[in-house]
Amino acid sequence: MPRFLRPGLLVTVFLAGCTGLPTQMPDRPERLPRGYTYYLDGAGGGSAVRHWSQGIKDGLLAAGYRGAGELFSWETGLGVIADQDASVKYKRSKAAALAGLMLEYQKTYPSAPINVIGFSAGPAVAVFALEALPEEIMVDDVILLGASIGANYDLARALRRVRGHIYLFTSSRDAVIGVLVGATGTADRKQGEAAAGVEGFALPPDASAETRRLYAEKVVTIPWTKEFERAKNYGGHFDNVKMEFIRDHVAPLMRFVESSESTGTTVEGGRN
Repeated sequence: MPRFLRPGLLVTVFLAGCTGLPTQMPDRPERLPRGYTYYLDGAGGGSAVRHWSQGIKDGLLAAGYRGAGELFSWETGLGVIADQDASVKYKRSKAAALAGLMLEYQKTYPSAPINVIGFSAGPAVAVFALEALPEEIMVDDVILLGASIGANYDLARALRRVRGHIYLFTSSRDAVIGVLVGATGTADRKQGEAAAGVEGFALPPDASAETRRLYAEKVVTIPWTKEFERAKNYGGHFDNVKMEFIRDHVAPLMRFVESSESTGTTVEGGRN
């Protein structure tokens, strides 16, 4: 049985049953065919003891998201610095496991949308997971919040596995990214490089015509604005995962099937 269908998982249950604990809501079977969201927490999180998934879950549900999902734990369990400093090899191994789950879900529900949300160091693993997917698998939309992956990371390979967009929320007020990346390097292990979550991704200097097209069509950078303050996001790192911000600005970007039993209509956010 695919892992996302098994009951009582430690921290993998996210929507239709996530408090970071092994619980499920009764309607999880009905939610599964409507779409799936994989959430990758930040360094130091991703466990039943410490995580930042509650605001994500509550915000999506408050916005009317009708799919299911899970908190995918990639962290080492050794704390913030150990997670941030974990090697690319380690992070790619976790990303490969996530890609396997996406493949299982897509085979079971071939018409259901797949969305990915990554917070802080989680976006690095999210991008690596996209790169690990086989050619026939596409995810719908990817949302990166407070991303500590390097601004110069080449997204071309990952973008080929995205049907919709990679949405990157940025903030020059995010002191956590500035301090952490300045002290330890980016989540993809680059020293002396800015994090993408500050000002966005840079187009590779030797970008091919295809890469330029992919960036132009699929990368959407959303800088912090004072409008976000109405949703309790003041530009700080952890403001990215507040329920109100997820409800008002993140959830509307995501796709899900409104009713798998009737029309099978896919509901899309206004930016798509």
